[in-house]
Amino acid sequence: MLFSILLVLATISEAVVQPKQVHLSLNGHAHQMVVTWHTNEQACKETQHVVYGTNPSQLGMTAKASMTEWKGGLKRYTFRATLTDLEKGCKYYYKVGSSEGFSDIFFFTQPDGNKPLRAAIFGDLSIYKGYSIKPLIYGTQKNQFDVVFHIGDIAYDLHDDDGKVGDEFMEAIEPIAAHVPYMVLPGNHETRYEYSHIINRYTMPKNGVYDNNLFWSLNYGNTHIIALNTEYYAEGKEKEAKAQYEWLKKDLENMKAKWTIVLVHRPLYCSTQSKHGCDDPQDTLPRKGNALFPGIEKLLYDHHVDLVFYGHKHTYERMWPMYNGDPHISNNPNHIINPKAPAYILVGSAGCHTHLGPQDSIPQPFSITRLGNYGYTVIQVFNSTHLRTHFVDASDDIGNRMDRFYIEKHY
Repeated sequence: MLFSILLVLATISEAVVQPKQVHLSLNGHAHQMVVTWHTNEQACKETQHVVYGTNPSQLGMTAKASMTEWKGGLKRYTFRATLTDLEKGCKYYYKVGSSEGFSDIFFFTQPDGNKPLRAAIFGDLSIYKGYSIKPLIYGTQKNQFDVVFHIGDIAYDLHDDDGKVGDEFMEAIEPIAAHVPYMVLPGNHETRYEYSHIINRYTMPKNGVYDNNLFWSLNYGNTHIIALNTEYYAEGKEKEAKAQYEWLKKDLENMKAKWTIVLVHRPLYCSTQSKHGCDDPQDTLPRKGNALFPGIEKLLYDHHVDLVFYGHKHTYERMWPMYNGDPHISNNPNHIINPKAPAYILVGSAGCHTHLGPQDSIPQPFSITRLGNYGYTVIQVFNSTHLRTHFVDASDDIGNRMDRFYIEKHY
């Protein structure tokens, strides 16, 4: 009888130490990959780690993990390990955990900086109406993109039901995030509890200003990607907004990549039911700024940013390149040559509790395409002169492609 009880207890203990929610992220180093995972119990027999290699039956390399214990609420532990000395373009197999429980074996291909960026970009994806999850899994399996950028409003919400909603979401995206880096930035639904859930669950590149992951940048081949936290403006956090602005200014000044893409959550431009477009002060403040908060639009314009993606409004809209509300209209809206200002794409259509179609907004003079479909955007940077984006319709599992758009530049 005693033996049976001990066996049951041992089984329960091993179950709660079982690693879950395995996901990858980039840290800005070309030969490294970060692996993050969670358990509901601290592993006590040995350190959690990643075992990996180029052969799934011979995982001969090991990377030890650091541990973060969550404060308050359900007991959770986050583990992070950095895999080093990885060969670009090489396929690696890995599993995470310890003798108390290992994950399944996953695999990823280390990004090759000599190859163009292929990325899925979207915001506002829920676990309950997450229509884009299945086509994103399909796209991962079919090698349609190498990295994912989820630009705010994650799970709806990561912290809900004492974090159980976040747990469910993280497990749902594991077939994506355990195979390609899943990069995030905060939206308004991540601000609760001082951003603790997005900070504890994800591992993003360090910004050198704050010890968190709320804004960051990295290079991917010939493309520089910048992620900003527009919630500093909505929350009235003047100090943090100014610190981020100064960091952004320095980052852009030091940037040498051919292409520059900026990711934020709140829309800088969009069509809404208002005849003035995105006129909510919480949305216009990051762009325009005021006496207390520095606006970012002039920086983006002065440093020749190519594309700006954002969400928050639950729809898809592609806009002309523009500055200060003035669209730079050319002959072909689907193939823009040598743009003089950033182009803007609203990608808040991945799937959540509400959704907007073209009938729900008044088209602005700067608007090119508005779609009522659920889905996400894929960007492909071909070389130093050409890139393309297209919208992936999530109405079927494989995702139909819509609204193809090219930028060509020779400067």
